[in-house]
Amino acid sequence: MSKIEFQTEWNHEYWLKSNDLFVGVNTPDAIESNGDEANKLPPYSKRKGFLVDEYPACPDNWVRSHGKTTSYFVGVKKNSGLWLDFNKNSNHMYDVAMVISIQGVNPITGLPCTDAHLEQYIEKCPKCDIEFGPERFCKKCEFHWPKQNYLSTTAQLSGLLWLDGFRTAEGIVRQYILTEEKMRGVASNIIGKDRVYAIGISFFLSKSKKVQQISNLRSRSINFISTQSVPTAPGLIMNVNWDDGGAGTQDNTISNCDCKFYSPTCKPIDWKIPISVTATKEIKYKKLSSSDCSEDLGLRNIVQQLSETNNDPDLRIVTSHSFNPDSVSKVDTKQIEIGAGSNINQKISDDPEPLDFWRDEPESIICINYCFEEDCEKIISQGRIPIEAHKDGFLKDIPVGNQKKVLETA
Repeated sequence: MSKIEFQTEWNHEYWLKSNDLFVGVNTPDAIESNGDEANKLPPYSKRKGFLVDEYPACPDNWVRSHGKTTSYFVGVKKNSGLWLDFNKNSNHMYDVAMVISIQGVNPITGLPCTDAHLEQYIEKCPKCDIEFGPERFCKKCEFHWPKQNYLSTTAQLSGLLWLDGFRTAEGIVRQYILTEEKMRGVASNIIGKDRVYAIGISFFLSKSKKVQQISNLRSRSINFISTQSVPTAPGLIMNVNWDDGGAGTQDNTISNCDCKFYSPTCKPIDWKIPISVTATKEIKYKKLSSSDCSEDLGLRNIVQQLSETNNDPDLRIVTSHSFNPDSVSKVDTKQIEIGAGSNINQKISDDPEPLDFWRDEPESIICINYCFEEDCEKIISQGRIPIEAHKDGFLKDIPVGNQKKVLETA
């Protein structure tokens, strides 16, 4: 039996992390087409990421974390846009370059991205192997090629380290669009059955540390209303404290209670699961009856009532439930293509550094599996097996702390 947790706050973050390198996922509304006119940047619409390895209901075909690869999943909105945020990497002590794979296709070059590595195109077209004309123009492709196949902190202006879509021309990308229509998928049209239903980012570091740290992040939302606020969800099984009118602290149980909590997508989900309330230290609380945990009131309100009667900042409300992960049903997620939508005014700047400025091998890789919100909720609802390191690390089996008094007594 493994311990699966339903926590008071989702174990999720906007910044997906691997070896101190980061990406954030946003899914704003898709921009309506306005001819060939380039649109302004869409606003933040932050999505929360979950480690695939912690959720046994994830599909078997999703990549698990291994080696340099950390695997996440996010819930996305149907027919929405998408953009990737890399700005947190600007604070790294090294310069950072990112090779992106959208379903197996590099969104900057349109070339298959099977073994990600850094490339620069100086003299010849990487697709046709013929010499460029002016401004890296290939007359066979009828395309002005970018200088490189990656984004980097050395090329993009401070605070503008993001990518909203597929590069089509200098200063223009077409917005990533999430769609179930196979014919609209860019990877579907370029590599067909070899595509994957995931996004991959390979992070490369410079060989030398940066001379100066820069952390001037710019805002995307000057001309838009920000939609980045997402509520957290209270837990299902609460370790709290009870004082029964001076009779002493005791255990109480509310069983098989229909409750509601709020998912990362802000939608209520109904639960029917035993709720165990266990005494941990003596703090007075308003006693709640099983009727307080009705479907109308909801577990969210119970947590609010508990918090209003307690001023202890150290109170930790955690949830736990013994559960066999082998009994979890794998969720069959729908396949989502990533298409090219409306034009967005966004420039992918040339890297001023040569290739030998960068390390040959990636420092880390982040894999982003994406699914519709309802599938995400099904996966999360079946529980989490937390991956937690022991607080004392390699000292966990060794006596620690100041033993002076014990030694003097002996």
